[in-house]
Amino acid sequence: MLKLQSYDGTDSLDTFLRKFHSMSQYLQWNEEDAMYHLCRSLEGAAGQVLLDIAPTATTADVIKLLQTRFGTELQVERFKAELRARRRRPDETLQHLYRDISRLVSLAYLSEEVKLTNHVGKESFIKALNDGPLQMEVMKGKPSNLEAALNCATKYEAYEHSLISQSTLSKSSAYTSVSDDDRPLITCCQCCTGYR
Repeated sequence: MLKLQSYDGTDSLDTFLRKFHSMSQYLQWNEEDAMYHLCRSLEGAAGQVLLDIAPTATTADVIKLLQTRFGTELQVERFKAELRARRRRPDETLQHLYRDISRLVSLAYLSEEVKLTNHVGKESFIKALNDGPLQMEVMKGKPSNLEAALNCATKYEAYEHSLISQSTLSKSSAYTSVSDDDRPLITCCQCCTGYR
């Protein structure tokens, strides 16, 4: 059975409401069903709105209160600030960073032209990499949008990891190629005999 995902106020309210309206229409919910499913899906901070509605409140009343508290239009500056401050965490994958930057761009620049959002996404991603050599390599690739910047960064990291693993293998094979017979025997006392 289809189930409406929960909403806690941290993600896009617009996305949640689109899913809610789509499901409501598809399943042909009446007002009572819609109100039940909407209220049941609210958690955390978003669930707190249920404390502020009258017993006679409608679905439209709950949605209006959600839009007042969590509406994207009211939080655009917050999303822009998060985007400016976003930096890649030490063990974070490029794909995860890409998804988060993409999410923040779509929330911070809702009604902007594609050309602007492509530019903002690309620049934000490069800045968020927080790694000078990697940023330089991505900029050298002259990416036109966020996806192209991700592609450049992914290739560079793959090449870098490949070179590091080759270097590690060649160093370890250099150490193992020297036999014990080729190394000088060290004897300082009876219990400390070994190879250097």
